[in-house]
Amino acid sequence: MLKNKWFFLLLNLFLATLFFLITAPSYNLFNYINQLFYLAYFYLVVALLMWVIRGGFFDGITYSFRRFADRVSRNRDYLDDWETKKLPSQTVNNEVLKFFFFQGVFLSSGLLGLLVVYYQG
Repeated sequence: MLKNKWFFLLLNLFLATLFFLITAPSYNLFNYINQLFYLAYFYLVVALLMWVIRGGFFDGITYSFRRFADRVSRNRDYLDDWETKKLPSQTVNNEVLKFFFFQGVFLSSGLLGLLVVYYQG
């Protein structure tokens, strides 16, 4: 599904254009740049969050909460083995992370190109 990243890039540009046509108070380049900004930085924020999670930032906290919950729980589930559950860094797929970075970077570069055109005129 994520193999064709160029198709998704074109789909994202189409979505930005559609949002622009639906929600823009006036049809000008400034409002289109705003719509592209919202879409591009959604991808970048999600990608950066996934990158932080993949780096293991939340693994210690998650492990501690699981251990604490196991120790203080009165109704223990003896079939639930909290030590073998995946940590957050093990759940992030590298292909999905690369996809979000690709979309965010290319949409941002298009956004910067349109900003140059906007401020030149």
